[in-house]
Amino acid sequence: MLDENSPILTVSNVAKQLNMSADRLRTYDEEFLVAPTRAKNNVRMYSCNDVNWLECLRKLIGKPNISILGFKEILRLLYYIKDEDFNSFVKKQPKDSIWHTFAIMKNNPNFEKLRKYYT
Repeated sequence: MLDENSPILTVSNVAKQLNMSADRLRTYDEEFLVAPTRAKNNVRMYSCNDVNWLECLRKLIGKPNISILGFKEILRLLYYIKDEDFNSFVKKQPKDSIWHTFAIMKNNPNFEKLRKYYT
C-alpha cells in the first residue's frame, strides 16, 4: 500500500505535474530545498509529500522579495521557534500571507527531513 511518503515519481513526472523544468528540480535538490529519495541507481524519486512541499516552495519563491536565500533563512529560523509561538503568530496574519504557506510546510515531513541542513 502506498502512502504520501512513498517515493513513486521521477524528476520528469514531477516537472510535468508542476509545470517546471527538470533542471529546476535538480537545483532545488542541490540547494537543499527538497530532499527526494534516491533509488539504487541514484535516480531522484519524489513522494506526494515532496510534490506538496515543492508546490508551497514555488508559491513562496514566486512572491516578491523572497529569494532562495531568503527562503532558506526563514526556514532556518523556523527550526528554532516553538510551534505554539509560531502558530499563534500565524493566526494573526492575513489568510494570503506567506506565513500560512510556511505553516503548511512545517507540517510536511520534508520540514523534518531537511532539518539537518538548517540546524
